[in-house]
Amino acid sequence: MTSAALTLRAVGCDDADLLFRLMQYYFFEASAWSGERIGADGLFDCRRADVAAAIEDDPHWARLLECEGEVAGFVLVEPLALDDADAAPMHACLQAFAPGATCGPMELADLFVLPAWRRRGLALETVRRLLVPGIGPWLIATFREDAAAHAYWTRTLPRSGLRHEALPDGIDARFRLFAVEAPTD
Repeated sequence: MTSAALTLRAVGCDDADLLFRLMQYYFFEASAWSGERIGADGLFDCRRADVAAAIEDDPHWARLLECEGEVAGFVLVEPLALDDADAAPMHACLQAFAPGATCGPMELADLFVLPAWRRRGLALETVRRLLVPGIGPWLIATFREDAAAHAYWTRTLPRSGLRHEALPDGIDARFRLFAVEAPTD
């Protein structure tokens, strides 16, 4: 199977249960470095009602990754809010990275590929398909504690054909950041 068989399917309200369950796997895996614990109900701090509300509020927020008729993961995207004073350094870096952007930056908020589908190029192919040439920069943020995700993007972006830049380390205390843009040619 190659990444060419990947489909990014918009999540609808009928997919709220599926996305909620996938997010529980995502939080479980992240708990190895985040230290997050489950609640008394046996779930991580993500409620099905919140997932359903987010899907209803923004139909473009989530997409399922599908391969060979099976769910392979999910991606969450959202406009990057840069309107407070704390975001000024990040905003300046993104403007310098993509000075001619025609719209505000987007954030690849969360990307999760199920273990059975890893090492097939799905994460990078997902990013490639989300980027639209000439529209604006995207931000890939990895939690500082998530060494595996940071190592993946540090290793993968230089080979990707995507224009990218690691943003200065002190911009955000919680994340390591990469600005990414589709090639314009």
